[in-house]
Amino acid sequence: MTAKLEKNVKGYDFTKKNKVTVWASKFPYADIPEEYFEESFSNKGKRARNQWSDNYKIRFFNPEHMETNGSMEGFIDIEQAVGECSFSQSFIKPLLNKAKQKDFLKVSWVILLFDYEYSAKATDIDLDKYTSLLGAFTFDEEAESIFEIEDLS
Repeated sequence: MTAKLEKNVKGYDFTKKNKVTVWASKFPYADIPEEYFEESFSNKGKRARNQWSDNYKIRFFNPEHMETNGSMEGFIDIEQAVGECSFSQSFIKPLLNKAKQKDFLKVSWVILLFDYEYSAKATDIDLDKYTSLLGAFTFDEEAESIFEIEDLS
């Protein structure tokens, strides 16, 4: 994998088709400052940056390729948090193995960035104050989610 780091540009571009990178948190979601999530957009809204992406040296991310899930209070099983996200049937087993290795079976929330293969080897960063990198996994865009999300409307 070759990450692109252009001169005079902050961050890396780890865009890679059919890869999903997953970060998890044990920090209470409600206690995270709003500034961590506040996005600035470019390229007609197709590129975003925020404190989270800056912390991981991510140049930008496509907000349409990001999913988050979790609990506003307490912890939930990572299988539930990720299992409600897109295509999760195709990558849940390797993700659960990695979560077990890193002691992240119970989480407060998760971030999934699709078509992205983040590399901690390139950035030398695998965690920040609120999240930890679990890894990048191959996903199948034909796969279903493991769990259906209840429609509360």
